[in-house]
Amino acid sequence: MGEARAKAFLLDRFWVLERSVDIHGADYLIQRQIRQSNFLDREPPRLGIVQVKFIQDKETSVYIDRDYVLDSSGDPYDEFFVLVLSGKEDDESAFLLSGREVASCPTKKGEPHLYRVSGKRLLEEGAYRITNKKRALDRIEHALKNANFLKNRRFLSTSPYFKLSPDHIDHDYLLPLDNGYADIQESFFQEKEKLQSTLFELEELSQAMQEILRSTDPEVAQQIFEEKIGDYLGRGGLHTEIQVRCEAFDDEDFLAAVKNHKERLAKLRELGLTDGYFDLMKVVEREVISQVSALGSVDEDEVVSVTVEYDDHLGNPVVRVKRATEEPLHLHTVRKSRLGKHTILFKPWDWLSWEVRTGKEEAPSTTEDISRVFAKVPWHFRRPFQKEIDRHLLGEGFVSPFA
Repeated sequence: MGEARAKAFLLDRFWVLERSVDIHGADYLIQRQIRQSNFLDREPPRLGIVQVKFIQDKETSVYIDRDYVLDSSGDPYDEFFVLVLSGKEDDESAFLLSGREVASCPTKKGEPHLYRVSGKRLLEEGAYRITNKKRALDRIEHALKNANFLKNRRFLSTSPYFKLSPDHIDHDYLLPLDNGYADIQESFFQEKEKLQSTLFELEELSQAMQEILRSTDPEVAQQIFEEKIGDYLGRGGLHTEIQVRCEAFDDEDFLAAVKNHKERLAKLRELGLTDGYFDLMKVVEREVISQVSALGSVDEDEVVSVTVEYDDHLGNPVVRVKRATEEPLHLHTVRKSRLGKHTILFKPWDWLSWEVRTGKEEAPSTTEDISRVFAKVPWHFRRPFQKEIDRHLLGEGFVSPFA
């Protein structure tokens, strides 16, 4: 029964094969559904392994062999996951652990090659529980996207011709924690591209030097030096130095945004509210777009009041949007804010593009058009609520400095 549930869960996103030999529990080999590739390609997409376990109660423990989890260097396999299932019918629950998370668990007494995941930690404490199916599948898929990158990363030190991708980032940074400064995934990719440009120049220098070292004609060697290396020479104190332009990773504010992202996420996990937090923000985004669009055409002077309420666990959210009778000097404006209820005033006109606001383009007029436009810029109304929730839930020190 547990294996059937696991396969149904995985088939929503992956192609699934089952191993013919069941050694330590049901193993599923999964592959991303990329239709232009297959197993017979010279470089097929990497496979992931999902080991499935079923536990009856909190007294049951799950044991995972070390060889499943760690490679020969002692590093966790990023494409290995354990899916633990429990319960039946309305009492079903599921838990997902990455190889890295399994490796952080204690080992079985007297058998250090087996990692032990206790049923009590899963069922009673709620660790690793899947509360959002899409986010769990996203997490597995991102690991498979990164698998080829991680496999080939050793070649980066020997050649600059390395295909970069925005997917080459830890999954934690893909979680929607607005910071008000930058998209961490996109900014990290851009910094890598800058650094790769520097690496290209270093490669050119290296090739020129090797060409000179192989030369048997001093005049030819001198000519190569002047043509290919001369432009990189500069004075450094008493000596001539090779100088290469490097403008990557010099943004301290970006680093501050990254550190804040990690701290906020760690605090949410400590509180056990990670999924509740993101579910709440998803409801806020969906309801604000729907209810503001339903008000009709977007007027330049119109102000709306948005109230968000939720319970102590960030659940049962209610979002109410209505036209406001006041127009404060600055928008957005926080009218009320406490844990469990926040009211913020907005001017939806400010969410439109610069071209619309300056009259160069026509403003959206139908409910469908307004909804489509606002869905492209959700940070305008999501970020202020996220800031207030962070302030009351996590503490002032965790609020993004750029929010």
